Amino acid sequence: MFFDNYLIFIYVTFFIIIYNAAKLIAKNRIVNNVILIGANLIMLLTLFKEHSLIVIAVISLLVFLTGKFLQKRSSKALLSIALVLIISMFSIRNYPYIQDLLSQGWLSFLNEPILSVQKIGLSYILFRYVHWIIESYKKTIHNSDFVTFLNYIFFFPSILAGPIDKYNNFHYWLGNKNVKYHRSLFFAGITRIVIGAFKTIGIVPLFIQYATDYTELIPDFAPLAAVSISLLAYSMYIYLNFSGYCDIAIGTAYLIGIKTPENFNNPYLSINLSEFWKRWHITFTMFLMLYVFKPLIKLYNKLFNPKYRLLVTVLCYLSTFLICGLWHGDSINFVYWGLWHGVGLALNKIWTLNVTPRLPFRETMVYKLMSILATFVFVTFGWVFFNYSSEELAEIFKLIL
Repeated sequence: MFFDNYLIFIYVTFFIIIYNAAKLIAKNRIVNNVILIGANLIMLLTLFKEHSLIVIAVISLLVFLTGKFLQKRSSKALLSIALVLIISMFSIRNYPYIQDLLSQGWLSFLNEPILSVQKIGLSYILFRYVHWIIESYKKTIHNSDFVTFLNYIFFFPSILAGPIDKYNNFHYWLGNKNVKYHRSLFFAGITRIVIGAFKTIGIVPLFIQYATDYTELIPDFAPLAAVSISLLAYSMYIYLNFSGYCDIAIGTAYLIGIKTPENFNNPYLSINLSEFWKRWHITFTMFLMLYVFKPLIKLYNKLFNPKYRLLVTVLCYLSTFLICGLWHGDSINFVYWGLWHGVGLALNKIWTLNVTPRLPFRETMVYKLMSILATFVFVTFGWVFFNYSSEELAEIFKLIL
């Protein structure tokens, strides 16, 4: 991962100095684009092999041209084919059993080039592909060129773990020439990087071993207490590590002059699970809402009678978070984690509609604090499915029951 050693920080520092100096001298979008694509490729070569970048660049060109065609002429057939191919690329690269299934089918030609691409950051690249294709079809993208698009795909601060920017936002900020605002962004970026580094380098190492492995606590605590303490530590670990990385990514983008969207907003202070997902990995949640949940709503509304709106909502939550779980990994524990949140959101919807309005104390501080605690406990318990394999989960439940 980027930003996990001091050498990367040195590379980034040199690039930021050179890039901002070039912007002041040239003040030309083409020059900025060329310098940025060079920096992106240099940074990515610290993680990716050359052939991986070449394959991604070629696929990016094909996706870009498809989007340009859709911007001029709407074609549901081309949109569908493009999305199927993009999803197939992700599936082939990430799921061995799908590789076997498709190896003899008509998509077998994808196997060799896609398998040659490293998994690092691939899912976030595919998010950008999907966004580009769908928004091109919707005619919401008006200004585009291939070098800017390639920078959007290869943007090194956020390629590995987000935030997931929108193309229009990236394009706007890459060409923005407001010097005063860039100066404000620059100093804000330094602050964000310091905060992120403090989280990931200063705090996380203090308890990461207890967060990721409950057996470290077994000698000193009963099994149930050890697992509980470990889960609490994991809640803090995954938040501080992930939000800290995003702070550094956002701060680095600010130093370049690109205002990348926020990705976290105090998620553990949420009063319910729905609010949690509006505060946790915000750009990913928005992606799921726009490109998975809403299309499923339309599909299920066609399949079911309008009077079953609550059933449709429940099915959409379950389907969306099943996909969310599968996106995070190819093992069954991620399915459990996705369904845990899908069921939780469905129950939260039912509770909000049928129970909350009847509670006379729903506006009190005590109720809000209890809601925050209940949401935190639910999310924290769910991390057990995220962190441990199905075999380890069986051992844990056997140990504490």
